[in-house]
Amino acid sequence: MKNHVRNNSYGLTTVKTEDFGADASSQSSCANRDGLQGKRPKEENFDDFPDVVSNVRGFDFEGISKGKRPKQESIDDSSSCLGSTWLEGKVGTSGTEIVTKKSFRSNPSKGLDQVVAKPPYFFYGSVVNLSQESWAKISQFLYVLEPEFVNSQYFSALTRKEGYVHNLPTENRFHVLPQPPMTIEDAIPHTKRWWPSWDTRKQLSCINPETGGLSSLCDRLGRVLTDSRGLLSSEQQRDILHHCRARNLIWVGQYKLAPVEPQHLESILGYPPNHTQFDDINLNERLESLRHCFQTDVLGYHLSVLKSMFPDGLTVLSLFSGIGGVEVALHRLGIRLKGVVCIETSETRRRIQRRWWGSSQQTGELMQIDDIQRLTTSKLENLFAKFGGFDLLICQNPCILSTSQKASMDGENLPGFDFSLFYEFVRILQRVRSMMERKR
Repeated sequence: MKNHVRNNSYGLTTVKTEDFGADASSQSSCANRDGLQGKRPKEENFDDFPDVVSNVRGFDFEGISKGKRPKQESIDDSSSCLGSTWLEGKVGTSGTEIVTKKSFRSNPSKGLDQVVAKPPYFFYGSVVNLSQESWAKISQFLYVLEPEFVNSQYFSALTRKEGYVHNLPTENRFHVLPQPPMTIEDAIPHTKRWWPSWDTRKQLSCINPETGGLSSLCDRLGRVLTDSRGLLSSEQQRDILHHCRARNLIWVGQYKLAPVEPQHLESILGYPPNHTQFDDINLNERLESLRHCFQTDVLGYHLSVLKSMFPDGLTVLSLFSGIGGVEVALHRLGIRLKGVVCIETSETRRRIQRRWWGSSQQTGELMQIDDIQRLTTSKLENLFAKFGGFDLLICQNPCILSTSQKASMDGENLPGFDFSLFYEFVRILQRVRSMMERKR
């Protein structure tokens, strides 16, 4: 199935949606990715990926090539490249020295840096807190590259620890302009009038999509405030602040709290107004789409080096692309998108991507695929021939939660690392890099 959107005043914008038919091997949805576990495209074999095999120790590659997925516990932690020391980055006078790094032992392969530095560039990002062990495993599969860690508070009104592994240059980065609101007050000015002095929050600490019971909670807290005429005990203040942080509550009137609206979150995260707004998408769906998406100012800062490297634009392969944070960030940087292939299981998020692609007057081609396992070698070769290769492969750690995990989570407890989905990124990355090497 192919959809074409034509903008007569601005040229042709093409959007294609891949439809593999009702009898496809798996029917993925955002709520059910567990079906990915244990399934693999038949034609893949790790013999084709020598770069990965040479950099990972302790894995049963024979089992993998027969269709078995590696499990987290299959890594020999004694061979981890991760040291025990954390090196804390400080904010410099320019505001750009904002990354925190883990100390990794030097790589034994002297020629590795030269190999890694070759295009295509790749970028793996996670906007949730992952364990030290998980980052060690990620690094082992990505040439033992040292992760970069950053707190989004240096870019926006959201405090969130994020981590990235990539082979992009780090010199001459720059911030996306215009800069976003840096505090809640900047993002939602009308709150200033009602904000009590004992609520010292300047930034949001999470994005909580749960809306159940919010109205009754705000009513209850409002009664406490009204009955005390705003003169609360220390214990009452702590209780209200706990709910405010966990449920994204802000002051909208005298003694009145309410949750942050999606349009304010879109602004804080660096997306266009009403980016996730559709008449048939409810509030919970909008918040869920925004919860773990890229903050485009943080992402744009890391990707900004591409602007001078690709003055004529670039082609992108985006895995688990969500609501299109990669495309929005590159567009904000002024980088032309010649072609983008997005893999995203959620139809709602694919709709958001398609609408933005047309409304932002893109002249390149957007192709959408609804399941990463359908991106087989033959499909990759066809895409490679169509677009002439890919300049950037980017992957966001997909956050997959079971019903029990959702029920037990609060604003500070975040989901773990799904190694099986990360492995798909490694598979595709190595295949594309192999194709690029043959092209040279």
